[in-house]
Amino acid sequence: MKIIPTILCGGSGTRLWPTSRTYAPKQLQSLVGEKSLLANTVLRLQAQENCISPVLICGQSYATEIEHQMEDEGAELSAVIAEPMGRDTAAAAAIAAHWARKIQQENPDEQYVVLLLPADHHISDIPGFHQALDSAGEAALAGYISTIGITPNAPETGFGYINRASDKLPDLASYPVARFVEKPDEDTAKQYLESGDYLWNSGMFAFTPDVFLSELERFDEIISRKAAEAFSEADVAVDAAGLPRISFDPQTFEAIPKNSIDFAVMEHTEKASVLPADFGWNDVGSWSAAHEIAPSDANGNVLEGDVVAIDTANSLIRAHDKLIAAVGLENMIIVDTVDAMLICPKDQVQKVKAVHKHLKDQGHAVADHHGPGSTAYVSQQKSRARSWLFGKALPFWIENGLDLENGGAFEAVNFSGEPLKDMPKRLRVQARQTYVFSHAAMLGYQPAEEAIKVPLDFMLRHGRRDDGGFGHILSPSGHFIDDQADCYDHAFVLMSLAWAYKATGDKDLLKVATETMEFLFARLRHPVNGFKEALPEGDALRRANPHMHLLEAAMAWMKLHNHDLMADMAKEIVGLFRTHFCVGGLLREYFQNDLSMLPSTAPELSRAVEPGHLIEWTYLLRLYESLTGDAVEEAATMEAFSDAYGINPLTGLVVDHVMPNGKLMDAPTSRLWPQTEYIRLKLQHNTTEGTDLALHMFERLADDYMTFDGEMPGYWKDQLSVDGQNLLDRAPASSFYHILGCLEPML
Repeated sequence: MKIIPTILCGGSGTRLWPTSRTYAPKQLQSLVGEKSLLANTVLRLQAQENCISPVLICGQSYATEIEHQMEDEGAELSAVIAEPMGRDTAAAAAIAAHWARKIQQENPDEQYVVLLLPADHHISDIPGFHQALDSAGEAALAGYISTIGITPNAPETGFGYINRASDKLPDLASYPVARFVEKPDEDTAKQYLESGDYLWNSGMFAFTPDVFLSELERFDEIISRKAAEAFSEADVAVDAAGLPRISFDPQTFEAIPKNSIDFAVMEHTEKASVLPADFGWNDVGSWSAAHEIAPSDANGNVLEGDVVAIDTANSLIRAHDKLIAAVGLENMIIVDTVDAMLICPKDQVQKVKAVHKHLKDQGHAVADHHGPGSTAYVSQQKSRARSWLFGKALPFWIENGLDLENGGAFEAVNFSGEPLKDMPKRLRVQARQTYVFSHAAMLGYQPAEEAIKVPLDFMLRHGRRDDGGFGHILSPSGHFIDDQADCYDHAFVLMSLAWAYKATGDKDLLKVATETMEFLFARLRHPVNGFKEALPEGDALRRANPHMHLLEAAMAWMKLHNHDLMADMAKEIVGLFRTHFCVGGLLREYFQNDLSMLPSTAPELSRAVEPGHLIEWTYLLRLYESLTGDAVEEAATMEAFSDAYGINPLTGLVVDHVMPNGKLMDAPTSRLWPQTEYIRLKLQHNTTEGTDLALHMFERLADDYMTFDGEMPGYWKDQLSVDGQNLLDRAPASSFYHILGCLEPML
């Protein structure tokens, strides 16, 4: 018999805050001794004669950290199964069974048993534990799904119970299961303890893959089928050390219904058996439990770190980076970490979970991770971004955001996900969606390779004017509604062509881009300096914004294609920033015809500063520095101003406008795109602090703009009021350009 230990590494362990956090769960923390609970679990399994190296099932966001931790501990693994999202233990058991069946097929002469167990338990009697695994494995080989029940020593109300039958199974140490019982009240728990026929449900199961999969198909056909589909499409990548990592398509995996192995199978099957065991098991579910299993001094104290305890008894005190002096305490828990401290009587430890919930509801960072740059937190947010982009947003906008009847990309969708088919199509949106799908294709998202063609072909077929420029607004079917040649639009045409040419290699796109550049310099150049707002010219104020996007387009051609003419244009626009657009260290938005400052009598909104543009310019100027070596000192001033005055302290979101003296506008609003530019800029720093700020803003972005009724469907809100109210009744496609810009460096 070969046992395949399959360790479930899910759960956050919020009752063990502040050591355990949402993105630093208890199984990865050292709560008893120097090693983490997971490391201890792996090492005790490796010491069992019949166990092969364990398989770990974990969230995709934790996979890398877990692998590194196991490598540091010298703990061998046989595979890592990385779930894109949790689907509960029935799905995990099914995936484990499919993996075991694969191993069985490769080694047909061996008998394999899957041992499914949690990562976060403490066991003091290792030989007794090893013997129990063999006994549970024997029951599994006899055709049972065997669970391990712990002989209770107290009327615990925090555990589920298993009522065993009175007689053992023939030739086995296990009993048939009479019934599973949910967590009881105290009086009922006392009755269970006195009867001697009830055991604590440890959450450990042993089964052969064929038996479990057969029973799952019988009692929950949907989980059975969807798990099989997910496994059949799974990607198995083997690293340099030979460790397989199994990963899944997020959409296929998410289709597996959530359910526990108990509810899906164990409460229905006639093949359930239970092995009574007593090997010093503790689920380490609270700080009082951690105190009970740790070695204590003569006064019953568990003292870790620099602790002085005077007249103190039966307490757990963990110091981090400072001396903790305790005087006259009894039955207390004190846990210090880098950024938070817990002080709690032992009989109140179950309320620690409420502390975590309160902090989470308040958006406090200490609910989620340990200080800036926590590896688990970074991995979690990157995984969330990747899953949303490739699993939700790109599929949604390819399926719902492209007009396959008339061509082009729809301007927006409503909050039911339906395209607004009657809205005119702005040329800039066709260009931006061309950029999005080109960039996605270069990130490896294959469906985007075909999607590029829809907005690109529409833009080239219907959007060009007779003089070689591009028009402004088109009807849904592709007729000009407004054929003015807008400078802002041409900036996005040039940028989209740079990316589409890189993604497709189509040299016809280079020809169109060259013609567009010629039109830009011949027709849209301003006679004084810079570029005109549009043709025909009106009496509108001139703006820095079209020039910023021309700089962005120019640098795309520089970076992707080493284009000399675009390098010259980038240098020219950076020069304009220095001489005209930046006044007193701050970017201004609107100017008179010669790019001079507006008079003080101009409307307040025209004289306001947009923090989003400060941030966006700062990012582009630093990118320019990285491409050319030419540093623009004002970038630091603009970032400092946006950090100090551009974020609403009530919401944590970048606001749309402030006055040059830092004064917030009345009832400040916050659009989506400035949040994305903030994320991109902070990631550009490539520092722990910058990454931490970026990922916290990504959390706000995801929660405030991308989440609807607890789900992230792939579209977004565009603008929020100061009290969080959505101010636009649709999700504009144009925002995808900004979103992808901030997600790409995360991926």
